[in-house]
Amino acid sequence: MSIQELFITSVGIDVGTTTSHMVFSRLHLVKQMSRSSKKFEITNREILYRGKIHLTPLIDQETINFEKLSEILHRDFQEAKIKKEEIDTGAVIVTGETAKKKNAEKIVSMLAVEAGKFVAATAGPNFESVIAAMGSGAVAKAKQLQKTIMNIDIGGGTSNIAVISPKGEIIDTACINVGGRLLVTEGKKNILVKYEKAAEITARDVGVELEIGKPLVTEDKQKIVQRLVEALLEVITKKVKISHTTANLMMTPLITFDGKVDYYSFSGGVAEYLYGKTTQTFNDIGLDVAKEIKKQIQNLKLALIEPSELIRATVIGAGQYSLQVSGATTLVTDDNAFPIRNIPVAVPYLPQEKPTKEEIKEAVELAFKRIDIPNGEAPVALAFHKTIGLSYERLKTFAQGIVSAVPNLLHSKIPLILVFNDDIGNSVGNVMRRETELKNNIISIDELALREGDYIDIGEPMADKQVVPVVVKTLIFEQ
Repeated sequence: MSIQELFITSVGIDVGTTTSHMVFSRLHLVKQMSRSSKKFEITNREILYRGKIHLTPLIDQETINFEKLSEILHRDFQEAKIKKEEIDTGAVIVTGETAKKKNAEKIVSMLAVEAGKFVAATAGPNFESVIAAMGSGAVAKAKQLQKTIMNIDIGGGTSNIAVISPKGEIIDTACINVGGRLLVTEGKKNILVKYEKAAEITARDVGVELEIGKPLVTEDKQKIVQRLVEALLEVITKKVKISHTTANLMMTPLITFDGKVDYYSFSGGVAEYLYGKTTQTFNDIGLDVAKEIKKQIQNLKLALIEPSELIRATVIGAGQYSLQVSGATTLVTDDNAFPIRNIPVAVPYLPQEKPTKEEIKEAVELAFKRIDIPNGEAPVALAFHKTIGLSYERLKTFAQGIVSAVPNLLHSKIPLILVFNDDIGNSVGNVMRRETELKNNIISIDELALREGDYIDIGEPMADKQVVPVVVKTLIFEQ
């Protein structure tokens, strides 16, 4: 009898500008028998343990202290009474200004390996916007209220913005360098000890000179905070003409959604101040930013709503919403070594009507060229959006076209990775084995929608090899 449900233990780790924390969750997957594909779907997410909020340890302005960070996270594992071996999946995300540190990419990859057998290393402002919107509960709230919600997750270095439709779909994202730890002072005299580039840009625009070791007077600090919040409000209210400051603080393109936003919700560390959950400060501008946001929102008469999670929104999103599972009709050859990490996605664009072998070959070659990775050098996931067709002849043409496009792969030990929107992974894999000279390992999975520019991690098949766990992510480390 085939397995009908799965329980998976997941971890989310957020290494942020100001704080770092982790959350352990249990995901319940149930096979949806009503669907022709009998796909496993995540039906419930339960938090097992919320780790403490820790200040992110730094060696200097440019370097994260991996040893101290690792010690902190190991203590959280011990306090949660959960072993690394029990972790099935999850994600480590480096966020905000921390993603710009010199060793950010190395740190997040090392933590991912340390945290469990299939934990993904992730980074990127739009990805962070998505998982924060999910982890905050704003996506569920939009669906529940049947309203459009804009969630703004404000951490120490950035504000990650997501527009959520009444159906609970994230339809737009953006990120701006506005956060609560762009300026850091110490002592009663408010001696400036640290400032980020975004604070320097803003200070210059309001006529304030920042100097390490000198007092930051309240009036100057307020000028900077006010302009930072004005920049954020320009973005979330979708101003057509933005200021010079706003343009220089943007990390992504502006929001393009031009419809009505019914409610605005805030998450992240600054939201703890905004909704009056804490008054504890960290010698930065987090509380000041929250007060200014509240004032400007009231002046603009924007409708404010509180999500279910604030400071832990991103870490819950990383732990509970990063995992996807393939359809049940996949083909994965036996001798693949899992997990396979950081696989870039290329999308071959096939002609609408019955593509020929030559047209398929050309589409695959162009896809490899666009992502600038020659075939046979490294694993690449070829993602197909259009229906291939189920007739044997069409599957045979498709398989032969693919193999003819990857001659270098045939002489390597790199697996051929194919991902389909439609429920045909197993059929394609079997035909490819029978009708081509391909001897490489095959991973042919379906019912996953991927975009070019994504990265994926693929874990070991579960539930008697019925399904393949996949984390769809971005890997963007700002320098």
